[in-house]
This record gives sequence, C-alpha cells and structure tokens, in this order.
Amino acid sequence: MDTSGGSTLSIVVDLVVLALFAGVVVRPVWRRALRRPWPALVAVVIIGVPSLAQFAWPQVGAALMRDPDATLHRGEWWRVVTALLAQDGGLAAAVFGLVVVALVMLIGSAVWGWWLAALLFIGCSVVLNLAALGWQPGGGSSFASDGLLMATAARLALGGRQASRGRRPIAWAAAVQLAGGVVLVAAGDAHGVALVLGFALGAALTATSGRTRAFTRRRRP
Repeated sequence: MDTSGGSTLSIVVDLVVLALFAGVVVRPVWRRALRRPWPALVAVVIIGVPSLAQFAWPQVGAALMRDPDATLHRGEWWRVVTALLAQDGGLAAAVFGLVVVALVMLIGSAVWGWWLAALLFIGCSVVLNLAALGWQPGGGSSFASDGLLMATAARLALGGRQASRGRRPIAWAAAVQLAGGVVLVAAGDAHGVALVLGFALGAALTATSGRTRAFTRRRRP
C-alpha cells in the first residue's frame, strides 16, 4: 500500500476531493466557521512548527517520522502519533498540507465541535499510521486531514442542522468524494483508506446522534 500520495492518480483524486469540499460541502457552515478560527490556528501551529523545523534540522523529522523498524523492533510507539508532525513530501507539500489542515479544522470544528473534530483528526492519523507499519516509513498530516474532511462531508450530507438546506448538492459531492476514496483503495493508495475511514466514522456518528435525538423526543413527557 503506497503512503506517499505522490502518484498522479492520488494527486488528482485529492485535488478533486478538496475542491468539492471547499466549493460545495462547506457552504452551509462557512460563515459560522469563520467566527471561531482558533482550533484551526492551534492545529496549524502545533503541526507547522515541527513540520517546518525539519527542513532546517533534519533530525527533527527523523525523530518523529513513522518508522516501522524502530517501532516494531525498538519499541518507539510514539511515532504512530508523532508522524502527524513530520512531512515526507518536501517543503511545498508541507506548506500545502498546513493550508489543508487549516481548512478542515476550521470547518470540522464548526460541524462537530472542536474536541470531537480534534479526536477525529488525530484518531484517523493514528489508525492509518498503525496500519502503515506494515507498509512503509513516512509521515505527514494528510491521513488526519483526509479523515476529518470526509467525516465532515458525511455529516453535512447525511444529517444534522447543517444539512437541512441545500442537502442534495452536498450529498452528490460527498458521493463523488467517497467514490474517489474507493478508487484510491483499489489502486493501493493509503490515502483512499483515510478517505473511506473518515466517511464511515462521520456516517456512524451522524446515525448515532440521530437515533439519540429520536429516542430523547420519544421519552420526553
């Protein structure tokens, strides 16, 4: 399974997914999201400082990167978490990744609340980096961003107050995004796994919250 995201197919699918997210999916919550930008700013600082520092001090990246051999044979399990803070695609990819982090955390926090958005963001990264121990070394924020992006798309497409107006275009956009994730999985690209996992988590949480609200209404005297 390729984790680099450097293939032409991966780049095209990721750009389509991001364009649909920015151009269609986020419209219902964009203004509200801009009122509370601090989760996005915090995420960019926490990820950006070590990610950019590694280009001046390569030992920073070496200490944080996903390294299957060091993790499995030397017990350096922190790497499945800290791989989020390192970048393996060069400076331009690192800067672009931080822009995506800012966007998905800005919208994700408005839809889920900052703590659940952070949990989805970090959780998707950890799950994929654990799986990637069987694939190859590396690092980056793309697993986390892809997961939260698709979880948020699922939420807006499938339910909740944010999806009550103009749901059909959002649903179509989310369907195309999910299809892109499936295509990447079939092509052996780990970013497709992140996209599909994020959508599944978002759909499950949306369905659970919907059942909880329905149960509460039935129980209310």
